[in-house]
Amino acid sequence: MFTYDMFMKKKPHFDSKKKEILQAAMKLFAEKGVDGVSVKEIGAAAGVTDAAIYKHFTNKDAVAAEAFDEYCGSYTRLVDEYAARPGPFTERLSALVTRVLESYDEDKYGLLLLSQHHELFTEVVKSRGRQPLDALEDLLEQAVLQRDIPPQKTRLTAVLIIGAFSQLAISTMQGELEEPLSPLAPEVTAHLLALTGLEKGQA
Repeated sequence: MFTYDMFMKKKPHFDSKKKEILQAAMKLFAEKGVDGVSVKEIGAAAGVTDAAIYKHFTNKDAVAAEAFDEYCGSYTRLVDEYAARPGPFTERLSALVTRVLESYDEDKYGLLLLSQHHELFTEVVKSRGRQPLDALEDLLEQAVLQRDIPPQKTRLTAVLIIGAFSQLAISTMQGELEEPLSPLAPEVTAHLLALTGLEKGQA
């Protein structure tokens, strides 16, 4: 789905060292926050020198911004993919939830990075335009128009669903939920469908 490694494989000319730097940085940023990580730590984790990092990035913030932007973009495309699929909304949301949780089990750090609130990431979101929240809102708007779900404030529902995904990742990292998350997909789907106004019998 949108694991960082899979995203980079779609870029045939992507510098392998840059990929290693971004993957190492994503893990560190997710675990310690952007402000708690140094360029030297990123280099050590990626197995490269500070000079190698500065060859690709002007500073640590540039590393964080690109890692966030790339993952945010792949997350957005994933939601758009399920919005474009035929079939009932309930089936598409269920498939989306399953894929998001499977991707977390495969590579937890991207979703954890998206859950962080840092002014740098706020600027990235503002500059990139479309984001996962917009894609999910479009999916919900489509469902309302097709009368799959009741009329509602779709932006609010989208915020709640995105927030649920982020909190699942955080709770797992903090040991409040056991891994893997993917076996929880049916139950998570049922709760999210309830957020859209569908009762269990309707889902």
